[in-house]
Amino acid sequence: MKNIYSIVLIFISLTFLPARGVSMITKNRISIKQYSVSDSLTHKTFDELRSLFIKHYKDSVLVKKISNTYLTRAKKDKDSIEIANGYQIFFEMNINNPKIALAYTDSMIVVTKGVKNEFYPARGYLLRGYLLQKLERYNEALTSYLISKKHAEINNNIGHIIAITHNIAILKTILGKDEESLEIYKKNLNLLSTQDTIGKFRSHYIATLCKLSDSYNLFKKYDTAHFYLKKGIASTLSGDIPHFYSELLSSYGVNSYYRKEYNTAQDSLKKSLSLSKKTPYTNILITYLYLGKTLLQLEQEEEAIGYLKKIDSAIHASNYILETREAFTLLIDHYKKKNDKANQLRIMEKLIKLDSSFSVKYNKLHINIVKKYDNVQLIKDKEQLIDSIKNHNRTTINQLWIFGGLTIILISLGYFYFYKKRKKNYEKEYQEKLLHAKHLNKKKAQKTKDVEIAPELRDDILKKLEEFEKNKTFLKNGLTLAIVAKKLKTNSTYLSRIINMDKEKNFANYINDLRIEYCIQQIKNDKKFRHYSITSMAKEVGFNNIQSFVKAFYKQNGCNPAEYIKEFENE
Repeated sequence: MKNIYSIVLIFISLTFLPARGVSMITKNRISIKQYSVSDSLTHKTFDELRSLFIKHYKDSVLVKKISNTYLTRAKKDKDSIEIANGYQIFFEMNINNPKIALAYTDSMIVVTKGVKNEFYPARGYLLRGYLLQKLERYNEALTSYLISKKHAEINNNIGHIIAITHNIAILKTILGKDEESLEIYKKNLNLLSTQDTIGKFRSHYIATLCKLSDSYNLFKKYDTAHFYLKKGIASTLSGDIPHFYSELLSSYGVNSYYRKEYNTAQDSLKKSLSLSKKTPYTNILITYLYLGKTLLQLEQEEEAIGYLKKIDSAIHASNYILETREAFTLLIDHYKKKNDKANQLRIMEKLIKLDSSFSVKYNKLHINIVKKYDNVQLIKDKEQLIDSIKNHNRTTINQLWIFGGLTIILISLGYFYFYKKRKKNYEKEYQEKLLHAKHLNKKKAQKTKDVEIAPELRDDILKKLEEFEKNKTFLKNGLTLAIVAKKLKTNSTYLSRIINMDKEKNFANYINDLRIEYCIQQIKNDKKFRHYSITSMAKEVGFNNIQSFVKAFYKQNGCNPAEYIKEFENE
């Protein structure tokens, strides 16, 4: 079983940080809609507000009041870490609306920029990577994960390192790099063996065991997978992590199916379904599939077909995954055996459409379609079935379907060639990203060697850049590296090097990011600004033309300004 949809490890369950010993800031990077706050909340501590948020998570009205109180208090205290924690609460509230949630991860990153802390800014980049992965923007997700990993390694944050590499392994699985994914899970398990897997790192440990067992199932090492599944279930039963328990039960059932232990498989899969409220929906569909296959082996065909029909009823173009494809081929065989040609044809047509829509949606993935019913064979079977149903008009139908079949075959060959080429290009981009990350420190060391900058001078320029940002000088039109260097009374070479090393970007991206951050702040704070034309908005924040403004805005937020404003106002 190749399950790339389960357990994306992010550990965002409100594990907030104490505020002691961290730097303060004076700028608020994002405005939250105001809600009335009762006096009873205003006197609560941050710890008490966090507990209330978790306790009343499903009460949207109260949660908004709690969240607003938290962030308002943090801003009043000018406490950068608690402000970031406040943004994380709003991230949690909007996690099902990734484009909005992205804005809060950006604010977490901005507000903790330059802060030396065990968790920040790594957490902001980690959560941003998770959202980008959810939006299927895989290259951007990888970039965020690598930045987060760099910060986590500097601070030796084991939890973040494991979560980040875990998610990178899932990206590798999407690319078909299953062996590399397995190696990452094994390394994570080795690292966790030196940590507290009963307390602090228990969730990390169980999630790693779950994915490790999935990988071994994929490589048909069923006994090894069985070993890790038993360890995972035992660890889950010793505490309260119901989500992982239902996932592990499902994987245990799948493993038992492949080990031909069908009664055990049936018991585990049905038990997993009884905990379905804690299980991702895609995992429920996969559980239906293997329960159906198990019941067929136990010669309980009627019940088995019932579970396969549940998949047929639930699946449509937007939620189709290849792992559920076998359910449709089994239904085709069932209806063929029953001589139910109408349903046989219906399932064939649906499967062809699902495969086609999936191919368009995931054109960066390698599509490994089941040999027995690949599209060409499926189309051929469909033609034969239609011939038998409409025998009285065989000649006309044959002509139409032969033409249609040839057309679809040509299209299929075309898009499979396209996918192969796209996958190769995507893998090349992925490797380039990894190479870039590996050589980043060497590159920085070489830059430092090329131009030695005295620590005092570096600190002076950074202080001037801080004033430059505080005074919003970046909003002036026509800024160049030379102009800014002159304003800061330094030279272009020094300024460029310091921005590259300390801001981790080139001068143009540095200026553009500041302008877009300011634009987001204005959109959220100033109703009048939201009604500006895009041209006026671009000029207001310092861009020379609308094209460069929209491009920079899209790069940072994943949507254009008009879309962002619309989503914000509908929030």
